[in-house]
Amino acid sequence: MPSRILTPANQITILRLVFVPIFAILVIERDYGWALAVLGAAAISDVVDGTVARIFHQESPLGVALDPIADKLLLTTAYLTLAFRDVLPWWLTILVLSRDVAIIMTAALISLVAGYRPLRPTVLGKMSTTIQVATVFVAVGLQVNFPLATALLLRICIYLT
Repeated sequence: MPSRILTPANQITILRLVFVPIFAILVIERDYGWALAVLGAAAISDVVDGTVARIFHQESPLGVALDPIADKLLLTTAYLTLAFRDVLPWWLTILVLSRDVAIIMTAALISLVAGYRPLRPTVLGKMSTTIQVATVFVAVGLQVNFPLATALLLRICIYLT
């Protein structure tokens, strides 16, 4: 029986976890060009791992759990390090992280009271995450003078987030 743990899709997700400390180090060192490249590679790997899992029927409980964990770790790290470097405002980072904590606490409370229930992502939640990711991309892109990343676009992304 083939292993359902280290499938190619899960290996790609694990690679995204490796990107987290690399991204953090690059931002702390103010090497925003490479940080943007790592962020881009992480975004591509996020699309590829899901696609590989679906096409090759490699969905696994580990992959289902690991994928959102990798996403949240990268976003949390991005907001914290970018706020530390004054690229994003601290108030935004606190709001984004507080939202995640509130969601986790609510899910835990529901599980304690009503028993385990799978909580599926909502359209609004996916939109929120997309805007959060866009905000990080624009913030890092602005640091390297990426043509599409402007201060106005960053401000809009911050308020949409």
